[in-house]
Amino acid sequence: MTVHSPDPATRRRALRRRHLLQRQTIIFGTLIVALIVLALAALAVYSGQIPPPFDEEWYDANPEDSVVETTPCPAPDATPVSWGAITANVYNGTEIGGLAAQTGESLEGLGVVIGTEANYPQGSYAGATRLVTGTAGIDDAYTLALVLPEAEIVYDATKQDAVVDVVLGAEFGGVGDGDAVDGSQPLVGLEGCTAFADLGVSTAGA
Repeated sequence: MTVHSPDPATRRRALRRRHLLQRQTIIFGTLIVALIVLALAALAVYSGQIPPPFDEEWYDANPEDSVVETTPCPAPDATPVSWGAITANVYNGTEIGGLAAQTGESLEGLGVVIGTEANYPQGSYAGATRLVTGTAGIDDAYTLALVLPEAEIVYDATKQDAVVDVVLGAEFGGVGDGDAVDGSQPLVGLEGCTAFADLGVSTAGA
């Protein structure tokens, strides 16, 4: 019995077809494995088993830390407010026990009315002193800054009273001499402060 071998052209076509099938198997197999791995990774991230490969703050459309804080300017030609007309809450943003009570006592010695004395609700504060004020307490905050060196003043449009929140930080150096304050000298706004007229808020209910 005679066996006929396929002609060379037929063998070449068969080889090409076999190689094509092998490449397709490798390519599609690799893609399927990659998709399975990605699906498993996504499921693990979604379920919280592994952290996401990027910072949540980066993709947050409205992260809290991205809010630009405003430093208000005092009223034009405003002079220091009398100590007895100022009310302040004192918050300890450090790990030093009793700092809020000690500082509150010092401010009270000047005549300042002290409300709350407590730890800073937001944890620690790295600066010296942070004075948070609403519309009605801007000049009060600037007056307090005269005895609180290196204080920053931050405007909070939600505060509807004149009470100033005094936050003590890691660089706090104590309360200065209130007797050295010249009550006739106009208050000077901090660098880059925003004029009252440009704060863009209503004073109603303040």
